[in-house]
Amino acid sequence: MEVSQFTEEIISSDRKPFYLIRGGDPEAVGTCLLTAQKAVNQDFFTFNYRSFRTQETDWNQIMEDAVTSPFFLPPKIVVIQRDKYLASELEQLSRYLEKPNADNTLIILLDSEEKHKFFKEVQEQGLEVDCQVPAKNEMPDWLVRQMAKKGMTLTRDGAKAMLDRLGDNLALLLTEVEKLSIHPGPSVRLTPKEIKELVSLGPTAILYELGEPLANQKVGEALDTLLDLAEKASPMALIYTIGTHFLRLLKFKFNLEAANPESLTAARPLGLHPYFFEIMSGQARKWSWAQLSAAVGAIVKAHRTIITASTPPEIVLEELAVFLGTYLKGAQQ
Repeated sequence: MEVSQFTEEIISSDRKPFYLIRGGDPEAVGTCLLTAQKAVNQDFFTFNYRSFRTQETDWNQIMEDAVTSPFFLPPKIVVIQRDKYLASELEQLSRYLEKPNADNTLIILLDSEEKHKFFKEVQEQGLEVDCQVPAKNEMPDWLVRQMAKKGMTLTRDGAKAMLDRLGDNLALLLTEVEKLSIHPGPSVRLTPKEIKELVSLGPTAILYELGEPLANQKVGEALDTLLDLAEKASPMALIYTIGTHFLRLLKFKFNLEAANPESLTAARPLGLHPYFFEIMSGQARKWSWAQLSAAVGAIVKAHRTIITASTPPEIVLEELAVFLGTYLKGAQQ
C-alpha cells in the first residue's frame, strides 16, 4: 500500500494489527511513524507507544509487549526495527499474525530485501507499506518535489547539482531542503548556479564533484572544485579521498565485468543508490585497467611527496589534478 493509505488507516477504526514498512526513504518512514504516534492516546503515550529499534533488545521482551493489551485506551503500537531477523523470530511473527491482539498494532521496519516466506505472506495480505527510496532515474524529480512542497522552485539541473554536492543520503538531502526553505526563500528559482552558491559540499561530494570532471577531462572544473574542497579539508584528507575515489573506480570496473550494471543488486554491495551507481559506472567505463592502475600510482606518489618533500601540498594536489585530468586523453592518443 501507499504511505497515504497507511496514514489514513492507522488513525481510523480500519487500522490493521500488523504492518510492514519496507524501504529506506526517511521522509516516507518518518511520516508513517509520526502518524502512528498520533494514533495513540497522548495521555498514555509512554505506555502505549513502544519502540524497539536496536538489535540488542531481547526478542521475548518485544513479543511480550506485542501481545500485552494497551494501558486503558487502545490502540497500543509496537515498532520493531532490527538489522537482521532470525528464522525463529519470523516464524513467531507469522504465528502472531494468525491470532494478533486486536487492540494492538505491530509495525516492522525493514529497509533491506528479505526472502523469508513471512514477508511474502505479509505482502499477499496487503499489509506492506511502500517506503522505498526513489529509483535512480527518479532522484532528481524526487528532489524537485521535495522543494515544491516547501513552495520553492528547483530546476531538474539544479536537483542534479544538489545530488552531486551532497551525495545519496536522503536524510541529508531533506535536511538541506529544510535549510533552503528558510534561506534564500520561496521566491528564488534554484538552478545549478544557485545550488553551488548555497549548498556546501557534502562528505561524499568528491566522488562526484571532483571525480566527474577528472573522468571527463575537464581540468579547469576539477581545479575549481579542488580549491573549493581545500577550504574545508586538509591536503592529507583530500589526497585520501581522491585515492578512495579511484580505488572505488577499480571496484566498479570489476563490478561492471561481473554483474549487470543496471541492477539494484549490483549497486547494493558498494553501498550506493542506483542513481550514483550509474554515475560511478560511467566514470569507470572511461578508464582501462592499466590507466586506473597508473592513476592510483600517481596518487600514491603525490601522497609520498606531501609527506616527505618540501613542495607545498597545494601545489602537489594541483599537479595531481592536472595529471589525472589529462592522462586519460593522452593515453588514448
